[in-house]
Amino acid sequence: MRWYTYDTEVFAHDFVVVFKDKETGEHTVFHNDNLGVKAFISDEAIYCGFNTKGYDQYIIKAICGGLSPEEVKQVNDWIIGGGQGWQCPLLQGLFFRFNNVDIMDDMQMGLSLKAIEGHLGKMSIEETEVDFNLDRPLTEEELALTIKYCIHDVDATEKVTNIRKDYLKNKIYLGGLKGIEPTVALAMTNAKLTAAYLDAHNILSVEEMGTDEREYKYPDNLRREYIPQEVFDFFDRLYDTSIPDEELFKSKLNITVGECPVTLGFGGIHG
Repeated sequence: MRWYTYDTEVFAHDFVVVFKDKETGEHTVFHNDNLGVKAFISDEAIYCGFNTKGYDQYIIKAICGGLSPEEVKQVNDWIIGGGQGWQCPLLQGLFFRFNNVDIMDDMQMGLSLKAIEGHLGKMSIEETEVDFNLDRPLTEEELALTIKYCIHDVDATEKVTNIRKDYLKNKIYLGGLKGIEPTVALAMTNAKLTAAYLDAHNILSVEEMGTDEREYKYPDNLRREYIPQEVFDFFDRLYDTSIPDEELFKSKLNITVGECPVTLGFGGIHG
């Protein structure tokens, strides 16, 4: 299956999409070309980018759905403003199949592509020289700079996929063991793929999940003789309904085990 790395850039009256063929190293650039982008995308290929689940896949959907550059900018602003792409009014009713893979999945929270470029050491960290808030069409010079910047980000993303190639291969392999298509397995987070691999499913309703913690029962085989009574007193407050959830679950207990200071809370133990 062919693999492309991609990125998008959006302005008030312009959009740019760059695809890079992993096999040939060739860049394909589209500027305000809805039909070109739509024709380029195939069910027989994988399209990988950085933070594409939250942003770029919806920009691609808007472009392939025939939205004008100005409407694509509205989709951009909806997402940048904090909205979820799948809830954007302009995208409602549009169906578009796209084998999107987000290489940012399961990476350190908050790690940006620019930070990765810095960590790699052999790549320059580049910021666009064109103001995204321009309220006019891009000049030829600005368009050339935007394409150059977009290509740079695509190349940086490709380097990340090269570094994580074994990780990606493992996701495909584990998915294959459960009959999950490679494109589907790659699009899943580690948590979702693990759940699918283990045939995990919810056994509690939302309502039951909300009250379950306060109905906790200690295991029958718990070696209570090794646990100080103050620990039981702390956790027994679960059953005191006069204590609000917010107060209860934020509380901590500091004790000493041997000569080690230990902090207990409802999320775990640290010593």
